Amino acid sequence: MSPATAHRASTGPLAELLARTPAPAPHPHTEALRSELAHWLTATGVLDAATATAFLDRGHLDLAARSWGDVPAGPGLRAATKWLVLTRILDEHLDGHDDTARRTVGALQALTATGHVPGARTAPDGAEPPLVRAFEELRRDSATLAGSDWQARCAADFRSHLDSSLDRLEAADTAPTVPQYLTHGGRDGAGRCAAGWVELAHGLDLPDDLHRHPQLTDLLTRFQHLVRWIGDLGPAGPATGRSLLRALEVHRGLPPHLAAAKVADLCAAELTTLEFLADGIARGSHWPTRVRRHAQGLVRHVHALIHWTAGADGRQAGT
Repeated sequence: MSPATAHRASTGPLAELLARTPAPAPHPHTEALRSELAHWLTATGVLDAATATAFLDRGHLDLAARSWGDVPAGPGLRAATKWLVLTRILDEHLDGHDDTARRTVGALQALTATGHVPGARTAPDGAEPPLVRAFEELRRDSATLAGSDWQARCAADFRSHLDSSLDRLEAADTAPTVPQYLTHGGRDGAGRCAAGWVELAHGLDLPDDLHRHPQLTDLLTRFQHLVRWIGDLGPAGPATGRSLLRALEVHRGLPPHLAAAKVADLCAAELTTLEFLADGIARGSHWPTRVRRHAQGLVRHVHALIHWTAGADGRQAGT
């Protein structure tokens, strides 16, 4: 983090949260992973070489590298990183709020529902857009690494994320009320997708009977809240009409700095609870090792996300 970025992070809404959150060490093979991801994005046609390098240099790969810095280099790490990076590219694609973005979402919805995308839905010449083809390839690769329970959860969670993305496209300039924001959050899917990537990176492949256990469900709910609320505190949050910040500003009458402080307080309280619940699972000898590792992996991802988000303002400013 550059001095200018560090100064902004130390004075922004995430300052107190950042000060009490350990920064996970990056993966020792980050540069090799960066080179592989840049080559893959170029080979699939998602981005050209220069754009792929610039995109990764903006820090998107850094989040994966810190989240999964303790994972052995291998197919699980690569697949999880591809999911994270492709989804970030999709989210930026959707910021255009145009018909192409809607067609892309429609094609991806078909992919998650059937496992195949009719090309005619996405382009006049019948060719699928490169981003859709890359997701299709990634879905197939992931199916060789995880069982049917994980695959079904991944498809459902990604479909929820796509549905939410369409909702944001249709109501981009409308600030939800706080109750509407909270209700929508349960259907968002973004946090659940991230939890699935943690599971994939670590090669845990949890069966549904473990995944639906009340303790793990509670932990995952806290994780989802944090993924969403921390994102709202990032540089894109204030510009996003569907954020909690805008809900508090428009419908609760809070000035921007107080709205941001409120969300940061919520994040701090939820992080304390997440860490407490995860520690209880990690220390529970009755839990299978993979569940304990998943709990610890979720906490590490949130820690990485906090540090990544705090540095995002400086990255967008080019510092």
